[in-house]
Amino acid sequence: MLSKKTINPLVGLILLNPLVITFILLSSSYPVNYTIPATYWLIILVSFVISLLFLILHKWIKPEILTYILLITDIPLIAVIIHFTGGISSLFPLLYVVLIITSAIYTYRKGAYIISLISVFCFLGLMFFEINEQSLQPRYVIQQFYLFSLLFLFTAILSGWLSERYRIRTEELKKLNLTTEEIVKNLPSGILVIDAGGSVIYTNVPQDDIRSYVHLYLARFLKNPERGRDVRELKIKKNFFLLSCSLIGNKQGALAILQDLTEIKKLEEASRISRQTKMLAELGGSLAHEIRNPLASIRGSLEVISKTRFPKSAKPFIEMALKESIRLNEIVTDFLNFAQFVPKKTYRIRVSDVINEALLDIIPHFSEKKLNFVREGTDFEIMADLNRLKSGVLNILINACEVSEQGKKIFIKTNYNNKYGWIEITDQGPGIAKKDLKKIFQPFFTTKKGGTGLGLSIAQKIIEAHNGNVEVSSRIGKGTTFRIILPLA
Repeated sequence: MLSKKTINPLVGLILLNPLVITFILLSSSYPVNYTIPATYWLIILVSFVISLLFLILHKWIKPEILTYILLITDIPLIAVIIHFTGGISSLFPLLYVVLIITSAIYTYRKGAYIISLISVFCFLGLMFFEINEQSLQPRYVIQQFYLFSLLFLFTAILSGWLSERYRIRTEELKKLNLTTEEIVKNLPSGILVIDAGGSVIYTNVPQDDIRSYVHLYLARFLKNPERGRDVRELKIKKNFFLLSCSLIGNKQGALAILQDLTEIKKLEEASRISRQTKMLAELGGSLAHEIRNPLASIRGSLEVISKTRFPKSAKPFIEMALKESIRLNEIVTDFLNFAQFVPKKTYRIRVSDVINEALLDIIPHFSEKKLNFVREGTDFEIMADLNRLKSGVLNILINACEVSEQGKKIFIKTNYNNKYGWIEITDQGPGIAKKDLKKIFQPFFTTKKGGTGLGLSIAQKIIEAHNGNVEVSSRIGKGTTFRIILPLA
């Protein structure tokens, strides 16, 4: 079969065909007779007309079919040339050999066999015509036909075999090149190769600042290689990379392999924070239990004292002590919640029940702000510990209420797909700075006065314990959206 890339060579063959015929006829006549017979001019004209016709048709006819038509058309044309250049005594039967080789190049073994067989039959017909016209000896004609027929068939077999071998090797090479190229292109690592002059030979690294930096570093390494290999960690913009450089041959070039470590670094950081959080939760839980009992005694004693007679000058101090003991009790409660985020037992519940329970707890605490909670979306079922998950949602709602001004709206949207459902809580607060977005779930990080910095961290751990995830997006002056993603029941 012809490949798509044979269209241009086919056009070349169409254009070359009349030129070769013209050269053969003119060179076989003019140097000897100093004249050119009219029949020669007629053959030349016919060949140019045929070529022009093929040039017009090649846009509409498949290349393979057109090639066969062109080659078959040349067979009787060669017979005419043989007849007018000496008949059976002419040397131009060798043009069939050229035609068979050409057919092998363009149509491979199959085409070579077809053209050789048609050439043999056409040559046989020419021999019968020559016998009748020139009264030649049958034995001589048979001998000529036998020799040329063997030559045609042998040429077809040999050229067909060679062309088929060439085709197979070409296809194997294309597959090999394609496979190698696809492997290199889809490698997770970036590759950059330079020659001795520092010019890039190959790279799959996109043209950007990273590629320019790697190219510059590799060129410097090639000029002054302390060792045959250099490995170092780089930070380019906000990404982390491992760059490995090595020499190719005797300083004939250099190879750089660039591995993106950004995701690995993020996982390492997440693992580190998770370990710290776990240790902190255990420590905080232990301390909270130790503090809560004496704190309850102190608070109870203060309440008893406040109901007895005492100097008026001591009243502000007692009220302050009671207020701070209440605040300290809230901090201890946060620590206990932080230490106990794993669900005790999960049940099939509706996410609307979780939101209802959270709203029942939060609305009385922020009644003076007159906030408007707008709910919309589709309900769905999840497997969860209702009280634990309510605590997680409640902490996010508390955060939204605290940053919201009086009379503002808080939007609560729910939806789901085939695998997951989500709750979106959006406030109309001041928003969170970009530099703080990555820190808001870290324990003790807070931008509010008097906050413990544990609320959002508790919420995240509770949701993660339910095989979920929390995403956050924010715009300064527009508000913040927390998206709680949970697997469906």
